[in-house]
Amino acid sequence: MMRFNMPMYCAAVFVSLALVPPAATLGQAVKITHKMATPEAGGGFLAVSASPSAVSFNLVAKGSATGNNPVSVTTGWTGLMNDTIHLYAYFTSASAALTGNLSGDLIPTSCVLGKMTTGLPTSNTAFTQTGPFGGAGNSLELFSQTVAGNGLSFRTDALSLTIDLTSLPTLPADTYTGTLIIEAQAL
Repeated sequence: MMRFNMPMYCAAVFVSLALVPPAATLGQAVKITHKMATPEAGGGFLAVSASPSAVSFNLVAKGSATGNNPVSVTTGWTGLMNDTIHLYAYFTSASAALTGNLSGDLIPTSCVLGKMTTGLPTSNTAFTQTGPFGGAGNSLELFSQTVAGNGLSFRTDALSLTIDLTSLPTLPADTYTGTLIIEAQAL
């Protein structure tokens, strides 16, 4: 039987950040959208969903801020036998995870950190890995799990996000936006 290495499902997390001068703070929101799941070539099914619809950050120039809510990511599957499921989160550009709406200034993926204590990045880890989706240096593998049987199963994990601006020059006050995509793969 021939297996196809293809993405099965993804959820896009839209990230909008506001950076203000060091003495003040503003919030931001993370919005989540879903695409339809795709059946695997061998007859299996793999799906991902993510929520909530908003996560707030209070960014401070030259500082670090953690989102007020983790993103709950549920990965479900059926009909997969002896496959390994990998879950990745990535941005479309390593140099521009987030872009200032007015200034055009960039926040790179090296300043965006993810942590999933029930997965692979159990401590804050930058989105600088190279995964199977997107480009080089813009990804983070969230978990890898081997499936023993072919029944219906799922897992729910909490992805915490942090924006660490300590290594960047002071950015202008602006609203910074970008898209984080969460995608699963069965091999």
